[in-house]
Amino acid sequence: MKFEYEIKFSDRRTVGITVTSANKIILRCPANMSAARAEKFLEEKSAWIEKHLQKNSEKSEKYAALTGYKTVLINGTEVPLTIGSKKTEIKPDGVFVRSLNKIQKAYTDFFSENFINRVLDISQSAGFRLNTVKLKNFKARWGSCDAYNNLLFNYKLFMLPENIQYYIIIHELCHTAQHNHSEKFWRLVERFVPDYKAVRRELKSYNFLTTLY
Repeated sequence: MKFEYEIKFSDRRTVGITVTSANKIILRCPANMSAARAEKFLEEKSAWIEKHLQKNSEKSEKYAALTGYKTVLINGTEVPLTIGSKKTEIKPDGVFVRSLNKIQKAYTDFFSENFINRVLDISQSAGFRLNTVKLKNFKARWGSCDAYNNLLFNYKLFMLPENIQYYIIIHELCHTAQHNHSEKFWRLVERFVPDYKAVRRELKSYNFLTTLY
């Protein structure tokens, strides 16, 4: 095998392969599958794996300035990022922070009030009933809705194009009516975002942002 991989056995019925954004290959197998059969399965899927490794390499090159903290995104537009500034602020010519861990403060201070009002306006006009709206630093998701209809959004969504931000808002608002990912839930999402499948695919290309800050 010309690439490194990890095999995980569990109480599952099917075999699944994941290629992470960091090019980590994980094969998840049923507990009764032999290691030899698992490795053979990897060999059979080597072309698929190579394709995704190549995509990751292309993405890494494309976003080198972002992952190197030279630039940052605002509403999908790449702007200069200055680390070591005396003040933490967002200006027309870029984002200025004293240190990297001040990114969250810069974005929430600048965007949070208008964003929360936007969520409340969309909720009211669309007929959803929510409890609270807050921002958080998630490392692997863009939002959540609990059983009491409290919505949490990843502050990094301010880095995304506005159409994707809207999809994430709708996604979580739909969970106030359907606390699941059933067919009924997706039909509800589709009422507000008819092309949600395309938007979801677009969103995946930005998932690496959740691990950066």
